[in-house]
Amino acid sequence: MDISVVVDSVADLPEDLVARHGFSLVHFPVHFGERTYLDKLDLSSKEFFRLLREKKETPRTSAPSAGVYLEVFRRLVEMGKSILALTITSRHSAAYQSALLAKSMLSEGEIEVMDTGNVSMGIGLLAIKAAEMIKNRFSKEEIFARIRELIPQVQVLAMIPDITYMVKGGRISAPAAKIASILNIKPIIRIRRGVIELVSRVSGYNAAIQKLISKVKSAVGEKTCRLAVMHADVLEEALELKAQLSVLPHEGEIAISEVGPALGTHSGPGALAVAFHSV
Repeated sequence: MDISVVVDSVADLPEDLVARHGFSLVHFPVHFGERTYLDKLDLSSKEFFRLLREKKETPRTSAPSAGVYLEVFRRLVEMGKSILALTITSRHSAAYQSALLAKSMLSEGEIEVMDTGNVSMGIGLLAIKAAEMIKNRFSKEEIFARIRELIPQVQVLAMIPDITYMVKGGRISAPAAKIASILNIKPIIRIRRGVIELVSRVSGYNAAIQKLISKVKSAVGEKTCRLAVMHADVLEEALELKAQLSVLPHEGEIAISEVGPALGTHSGPGALAVAFHSV
């Protein structure tokens, strides 16, 4: 058995993990006005946030075409590999449909396409789990079944320091944002099963970080979990967040990831997030 894991670039997997596990990335187009970049190929997360601060245009991402997925799938099939493709939530992107269409265009090869219902390291944790099971020689059926089982369990909790970007992205109304700004309110949102929901409103940046930690600890409880910390150009804060979360019963490394355009367009700079699931 030889399985290759294909992951959308908006999974925000750190480069060392991509190299270690041999993931194949499908790069998402990111548009700033009339200029288009490819996420993680000619646009790093740091460069993305620099442009986000400087540009007047609201950036947007678009799903890769079926042809882009087809190119990746065909290359791997010709290498004799079976494929597990993990895509961003289909509620907010057409990537899943593009991947399915690409699969239908290949007459040979075994390709399993899964809608993760998530973004950023909510996808990344699933990819890492699949890669570990492949390394430990689990059967293809066991790997696919375990990832399907984990998908509804994975969630991302994110603290949004500046809701201006949520207004630009149409996620919140301008009047509500004005009130929140006056009161210095920082929303905490949850992404799970493709649904984005507001779970808390906290006044003040530091208080919001502590609330984020409290929400993660409450969700995890006494269970052993897998964790990843994501940040929007605030590495020091992410390292501190990782340190505070390390007291939780967890398995493996707590990866630190730089948020890219899928989440960063709406969170803006300064956001902190945690992706996790029980093991």
